[in-house]
Amino acid sequence: MNLNSQSLNLSIGIFAELVTALIFPRNFNTIFYYAPNATGDCHMEKVLENGIPVLVWHSRSIVHLQSFISEELIVMACLQALQWRSELQGLAQSLNFLRQAKILIEMDTSHDKDLANSILTYCLQQDMINANIIFSDFAENRIVYIYEAFPSFAMKKQEFVANTTWLYPNKMLDLKGYGLRTLPDLSEPNTILYHDANGQPRLLGYVWDMVKEYARKRNARLKLIFKPVEGKTLTHIQLMDLARDRSLDIAASVQPMTLRYQDRTSQYAYPVHCSSWCTMIPMEQGIQVRDLYAWTVPVKTMIFLGFIVLIHQLLHDRWLRLRRLQAIGWLVLTALLSLNFKGRIVGLFVVPPMDSPIDSFQAMANSKVRIFGIRAEYNSYDFDMRTKFSTVFRLSDSPSELIRLRNSLNNSYAYTVTHTKWQLYAEQQAHSSRPLFRYSTDLCYYEMAPFALVIPENSPHRAPLHSFSLAVVESGLFDHWVSKSFYYMVKAGRLRMEDLFSERQAHSISLNDLIYVLQTYLVGMASSVVLFLIEIGASWALVSL
Repeated sequence: MNLNSQSLNLSIGIFAELVTALIFPRNFNTIFYYAPNATGDCHMEKVLENGIPVLVWHSRSIVHLQSFISEELIVMACLQALQWRSELQGLAQSLNFLRQAKILIEMDTSHDKDLANSILTYCLQQDMINANIIFSDFAENRIVYIYEAFPSFAMKKQEFVANTTWLYPNKMLDLKGYGLRTLPDLSEPNTILYHDANGQPRLLGYVWDMVKEYARKRNARLKLIFKPVEGKTLTHIQLMDLARDRSLDIAASVQPMTLRYQDRTSQYAYPVHCSSWCTMIPMEQGIQVRDLYAWTVPVKTMIFLGFIVLIHQLLHDRWLRLRRLQAIGWLVLTALLSLNFKGRIVGLFVVPPMDSPIDSFQAMANSKVRIFGIRAEYNSYDFDMRTKFSTVFRLSDSPSELIRLRNSLNNSYAYTVTHTKWQLYAEQQAHSSRPLFRYSTDLCYYEMAPFALVIPENSPHRAPLHSFSLAVVESGLFDHWVSKSFYYMVKAGRLRMEDLFSERQAHSISLNDLIYVLQTYLVGMASSVVLFLIEIGASWALVSL
């Protein structure tokens, strides 16, 4: 009896040492003890340390831990050898979004290497990369089964000793040459596919730089899941479906997290950057020749002259006694009109008048300019804005058409663009004598939308990507990559360094330029004839009386 008691105490003591090694250092706040079979013969439940919140779950139903427990979590599981797959599947579902927690599994049977291999292989398939296994005879042999997740699955058998440090190494620090599965979306300038002088395909772009640097820092290599096709972009939903099917590890694509598919936000990494989504508008053009005449002699001036003439006619009898003052008044009026006209002519050559600036969607609706956009994006815009200003948009189902027109800076349209991509066009226009477009914050669709890489929802790369993203942003490396977008596009042959601004060609005045003047002259002559006939008729009526 005493021997059995001593043996039991010794066994519990060894399990207690293991649990102590598991929970030290205490960088967690909860222990989740999962034992769907309450009658399981496991020892860990007996040695759970007091003073630490413990959630004991003796049920086969799923508990969504993520809704009330943070990532600072340690999981202990007691599984039956005959039902381990269904029980482990239930644990994986309960740990959705928390599968990188430290997990220690105790089986209710003597140690079995093949069984341990099968269980740990399943854990890797479920992204539970920090799972270890012991068996019920652990007190006798002190064997712990662990595994390497990268570059491929490899199970190891270790003998536990006190103060051990190898139980849960950070497996994401060194991926040991693992082929990081990725795919670019070819949304330029984020990722650019081109062929070099030798005809070999090459990838460029600030998003590609970011993914490539992440792989380098983690000692991994990039592996394309299939060969991308130049000019064929991948849509937002296509990338998310590939991530959902676990066909890739990290998509070389940043997508808006809050604009579409908000029920699938778990398939994003932490935001890489925030960017507004607004409109790039063609610079205001100079007014047409026919409008120059109205600009040099505006309507207000003509109304003022008419008012002076009317007063003169009404006070005609009084003016007869003040002819000298009348002459001086006409000279002053003539001088004022001449100086006003001369000033406007000089201003015409120094600062030519432009069309009215577009500073709102209403102003856009009143102008001849239309916004070229993608129909799929348009459907996610504010409903009231779409209803009121639907006429200002020219929609297409082809993203490549938008990219082609926008990259060529075709000023026949305005274009939807994020602030990050606008930096490409700002740099392109810096090589021109005058800009063709401006970025308008008055015509925005979303303010400071977060953009993130697309990953599987339980990806073990989520936490490393978080720290990596913070590092590249805080160091200025991300902004540096973005600033190189224009030069990447030039290298890929998509853009050229050239002066895109074309000066207006001077030419002699043609008949078309004078049509407006002739029309005004004819209207004036017709008005004069009508007034003359009215005056003749009035005089004839007075004589008849």
